[in-house]
Amino acid sequence: MQEDINSKKLEASKASPYLIFRLVTTDDLLNIERARESGKIDRGVRMTHYVDWDILILKVLTAKHEAAQRRFSTRLSNRAARMGLEDEFFDLGATTFKTPRVSKEGDSAFKPLSMRPREADWPTIVLQSEWSESLTRLRQDACLWLENSREDVKIVLLFSIGRTARTMIIEKWENRPVPANRPATRSITTAAAPQTPTQIQAITIDSNTVNGAPLTLEFRKIFLRQAVPPLEHDFTFTAQDLSEFATDFWAALQ
Repeated sequence: MQEDINSKKLEASKASPYLIFRLVTTDDLLNIERARESGKIDRGVRMTHYVDWDILILKVLTAKHEAAQRRFSTRLSNRAARMGLEDEFFDLGATTFKTPRVSKEGDSAFKPLSMRPREADWPTIVLQSEWSESLTRLRQDACLWLENSREDVKIVLLFSIGRTARTMIIEKWENRPVPANRPATRSITTAAAPQTPTQIQAITIDSNTVNGAPLTLEFRKIFLRQAVPPLEHDFTFTAQDLSEFATDFWAALQ
């Protein structure tokens, strides 16, 4: 596995960052996690394990994969700190979350510490990024978080970075009620109204052009309570904010 990871890192800027391993049981996964903790397997990977199918998907990270969501995470943390919520806006990093059907690590994740103090508590907001032309895998990740957290994850932000041009797509995903003419799947049916993962917003940043702004992340969804003004409020990123974010991102990769 480590040899495959090393090989993938060499070609990561030109190929898919994913490795797929089949016939990986839950016991195998525990051994792999131990090997990673001991340093035998690179910690610079993100793992998704499908229990029913015994499939393990590794995403091999590079600086380019990490840069977008980490830099945006920093901006979120800074804004929370200005509201006096630096300790409350708890950074979970790439913590693993497990359900009977899937085990999943995010690129970045945050939770309100006072409302969710336990180690196993799910995040309220998750960030996923990929240095890729395709959003397919990222959207699958968004659905995994929203379907398997029993609605504990409120917002998933996706960052897709174009390889061949300086473009960035940011998508905001949430659970929304299932339309009346569409049956709910097993994974999103709850005691309340059935929910389904839904793309709420798509923002495209191309050179100095930003389409689809502003990006608003609701305070109540992240902290599980209403904001107390004037210090507390929604996280709102204007077109100018997002343009500056993208400019800083590309400058850091030069």
